[in-house]
Parts: sequence; structure tokens; C-alpha cells
Amino acid sequence: MDQKTKKAQVVLAAIDKDSQNFKFLLLQTNERRGKFWQNVTGKVEENETFEEGGLREAIEETQLKLESIVDIIDLEISFNFTDQRNRKVHEKCFLIILDECWTVKLDPSEHLNFKWIKQDEVEEGIVKFKSNFETLIKAKSTLRHWGL
Repeated sequence: MDQKTKKAQVVLAAIDKDSQNFKFLLLQTNERRGKFWQNVTGKVEENETFEEGGLREAIEETQLKLESIVDIIDLEISFNFTDQRNRKVHEKCFLIILDECWTVKLDPSEHLNFKWIKQDEVEEGIVKFKSNFETLIKAKSTLRHWGL
């Protein structure tokens, strides 16, 4: 049986203090990686659960602070695909709710830029991969289901 690479995809949703609505964080990959917009994504290490790997990646990629986290929600969606290095990947998706937007500090070896988008700005084409878009839609629906 083929061993699959485990990855986590994480939507970061933060309360915008000005509007009292949620905004989602998108990251733009660097030139070497294609300069496209995406959610936080990353490989899950051997000793981690998918949730632990997703949280670690979110911290590494954005410098978010643990004390800002309100909740972590398993979105109960996953994807199987072959990545650009021809590895079979199994990816699980999570939503991390944060108490406020912050100035993200990026690792230039991975990302060029970031932006906070309003919930009504989530539309096809905002991210490169369909799995990222579907995960944003599920996160948006989850927040709405909570009445947020």
C-alpha cells in the first residue's frame, strides 16, 4: 500500500474589530512556488495529528499567537490528490477562529504577501486550487451556522 503524505489546510478567521464581522486570511506564495493565493497549508509531521500539524503550520507561516485562538474546528472535509512532486497526498481541513486580525509576519522562503478578505469576498478565483475554495466556503458556512 502506498504511503500518503499527510497535509493540513487551515482557514484562519479573525474578528474585524471595526465591522464586528469575520475576515479570512489568505497567503500569497513566493515566486519560486508560483505567486498564487491560498489558505495556510503544510505537511503534518510523523508525530503529529492533522490538527496539531495544521496549528503548527499556522503559527510558523503567520506568527499567530496561541492566546488569540478562540476555537479550532475540524471542518470534516478532506482531499486526496497528487502534488507537484508526484506524491500522493491526504489533506484534512480545519478552521481556526481568532479574536482579532493581526499584522502577519511571513517567512519569505514561503510567502510574499498576505491579505484579509471579508466573507462576501470569498468567490471563485480568489485562490488557485478548488480545494482551497471549497474549504473557505465550508468555513464560511460553519461560521454562519454558529450565527457568526
